[in-house]
Amino acid sequence: MSESLLHPDFDDDRSACPKCGGDMEWADCWMIDCEDGWYDLSEEDPVNYGPGDMARCSNCDGEGGWLYCPDCEKKSPVSEEGKL
Repeated sequence: MSESLLHPDFDDDRSACPKCGGDMEWADCWMIDCEDGWYDLSEEDPVNYGPGDMARCSNCDGEGGWLYCPDCEKKSPVSEEGKL
């Protein structure tokens, strides 16, 4: 599997789809303000938050994206432990 398809922090044992065994690929979070799983609260509410006040993205749970299988389009949970 091409290293460019995986997030750099992933272990190699996460590269196989648990459903079909195909290669998993990394998809970046598509939320507009999400930057590596976090967003700057001051961009949404500059009155109550200062620059650098960050919150976890609720779409990707702070991971910046997720693994998915292009063959069966199964979304795979991304965990801090690095396991499916």
